[in-house]
Amino acid sequence: MRTLLAARIATGVLLLSGEPGWSAEPAPGATVDDLLSRVRKFNPELAAAALDREAAVAKIYPAGALDDPMVNLSRDQGFRQTLFIASQEFPLWGKRDLRRSVAEANAAASAGREGSVTAELVEQTKIVFSQYYQADQAIRVTREIHSLHRTVADTVRARYAQGLGSQPDAIRAEVEWTRLEPELSALERDEAAAKAKINALIGRPASAELAAPRELRKLPPAASLKLDALMARVRTGNPMLMTARSEIEAAEGERRLVDKSWYPDVTLTLGGDDLAGIGTKVTGGIGIKVPLQWGVREAQAREVTAKKGAAELRLEAANLKIESELQSALASLARAQRTGDLLEHGLGQQSEAAYRSALASYQQGRGDLTAVLDAARRRLEVRIETLQVGTEAQTAFAAIERLTGGER
Repeated sequence: MRTLLAARIATGVLLLSGEPGWSAEPAPGATVDDLLSRVRKFNPELAAAALDREAAVAKIYPAGALDDPMVNLSRDQGFRQTLFIASQEFPLWGKRDLRRSVAEANAAASAGREGSVTAELVEQTKIVFSQYYQADQAIRVTREIHSLHRTVADTVRARYAQGLGSQPDAIRAEVEWTRLEPELSALERDEAAAKAKINALIGRPASAELAAPRELRKLPPAASLKLDALMARVRTGNPMLMTARSEIEAAEGERRLVDKSWYPDVTLTLGGDDLAGIGTKVTGGIGIKVPLQWGVREAQAREVTAKKGAAELRLEAANLKIESELQSALASLARAQRTGDLLEHGLGQQSEAAYRSALASYQQGRGDLTAVLDAARRRLEVRIETLQVGTEAQTAFAAIERLTGGER
């Protein structure tokens, strides 16, 4: 009986797993860490950047290898003489090592570009998740106030029917309840937009289901983040700077290669000469590539000099831009945290107390309904604004992490 029962349970589980929409894996979206893990695994843009880096790495070995040898076979018109020659060109003066170094620098630049793509996608994920959390919580708060207004409207209408309230109060309560409908619709639209962005980042259809967000990341106080310390991290960890430095290194290697191209390479040949009646004789020789294309080499020198200058200017511009963006992000984080603290511990508590006081007075017949509705409206505005500044703080800190090259 136990065996039969176990078999039936197993069969039921298998049938259930085959039902459309059933999945043992929970829907993503509850935490930002889960989304970041999925971005690194499934984002197509990041996968493309990884393949570009892999392609650049694959060029390192061929850059330092010898070219394929050349084989020549010839016979005269009377088939009396057969000539076989094999030749191999050998770059001298360290050219092969230079080519390999240039390829390695280009691979490092490609890795830097992959790092930039990763950092930007990570930042977008953190920002969109905070927007998703804000919309979700704002909907909850608005629905709570909406339900409260419905209750107040019903109470006022009942009191008016009993001759205890006024008609303007009943109308005002209905207006306040109705006014929240478009606000709730706008928040639901924002939530749907955030969901679509999240699904795009993790490689899923825009309409795929997401779990409700649980909580935002804990942020350090803005006062603990110093610009000088962050800039020190930028110089070693920012992928944009890594790319620029690698491009400079590659241009320097290419310039040395152009200089070395004035020195000739050699080609060694080995073959056999088979002449009828005489037999086969071994032949050998050496060839030298004469660098006569002066105009070509001068143009190549101008090209790599310009490339190096452009890379150096990009590095300088990136340093200035990063420092400016970092300073702005720090200021935004500090302002958002100060505002959030004021809203949460100041205006938030005051608006809550004002609402409860106005509601209690109205229930006891000593207050005005207008005061209750105004206090409820202010309470909602403060809570929505608190969520907004929380998103601003998350956005600013995500920018700081991108600029410094990683999470703290």
